[in-house]
Amino acid sequence: MSHTYTLQLHTGSFVHQMHTFDEIKEKAERIIKKLKISDIILGWNTDEKLNQQLVSYFHEKGIRVLLWLPVLSETDQLKNITMITTVNGTQGERVNVIEHESFSFSCPGTQQNIDHVISIYEEYFSEIPFDGVFIDKIRFPSFANGYEEGFGCFCQSCQEKLTGVDLDEIKLLIHNHDHSLLAGQYDKEGIYHFDHQEVDAFYKQRANIITDYIIALTTYFSSRHLIVGADIYAPFLAYHVGQNTKKISEVVDFIKPMMYRYTEAPAGMRYEYQAYVQHFDDSKCFRDYWDDDPASDESIKKQLEFLSDLPTHVFPGIEINPIDGICSTDQSKLKQNLELFKDYSIISLCWDLMQMDETFLNIL
Repeated sequence: MSHTYTLQLHTGSFVHQMHTFDEIKEKAERIIKKLKISDIILGWNTDEKLNQQLVSYFHEKGIRVLLWLPVLSETDQLKNITMITTVNGTQGERVNVIEHESFSFSCPGTQQNIDHVISIYEEYFSEIPFDGVFIDKIRFPSFANGYEEGFGCFCQSCQEKLTGVDLDEIKLLIHNHDHSLLAGQYDKEGIYHFDHQEVDAFYKQRANIITDYIIALTTYFSSRHLIVGADIYAPFLAYHVGQNTKKISEVVDFIKPMMYRYTEAPAGMRYEYQAYVQHFDDSKCFRDYWDDDPASDESIKKQLEFLSDLPTHVFPGIEINPIDGICSTDQSKLKQNLELFKDYSIISLCWDLMQMDETFLNIL
């Protein structure tokens, strides 16, 4: 199948610009000549001149441009965001793995934090003719942020939203690293049903908090006639970080599952898997389901079944930027990925145009 691609372009953090317009244009020209690009997802630096130049440039090439906007992380650089409260009552910590990304997470359960994201868009990006918005960091922290953070936010507002859940029991199970926090099975849509009734109810309500947060943002952006895309964890772990992929798919125009098989950083499949299972003495049920490797060819095929009947477009994300110590993708691995995702007409090349290995162009 001849593929069309979406391409991500990291211009820097909200407060740190990484590249000049001329530097980006020089590299983009070579890539655009070789590949069929439908969309550029760029962000999230706030420099208005740079963003105006980039949107105009890509529009002249007939390419749609979406603003890459992290919403439950990074925004603390611009606003007085309420950060998550862990099960122990402490504030969430930063995880600094990738340059210019903090992975410090805010609470999804407060209207104030939703308003802060909207105000960031209105203050820095609303005058730029983006075709859409790609919302990123739309989840609770994973266990890569630490065991306590991996269970989400326990501020007063979030606890009030965890209706029908015995929170005292949940807190005790978390404190004891109880096996029941892991044991369960997937349904055909990738929802993980926990064997323990209270744990299952807890995770359902967590997912509802994230879904409601996403609905609030998509309602706003859609009212401005913007396309809305969503960054989703790989299907094996999405629900565990609060992402009900089916419900999210019902309110956005496309999702990009992060099928990062060769990344040793947040969202990397093996990296996240190891961060998850290491906290439990008995993780056999979870390990057996994925043959102890959620990024193997067979595991990927299982996960693609979770994505097969979603009510929106699915553009799987694969790595195209080798980074020493973080991402080990190469030409051979790229070929394997293209074969695995051959049935998808559009693939997302992740996660940064500027770090793309140009030797990959002849394969793509």
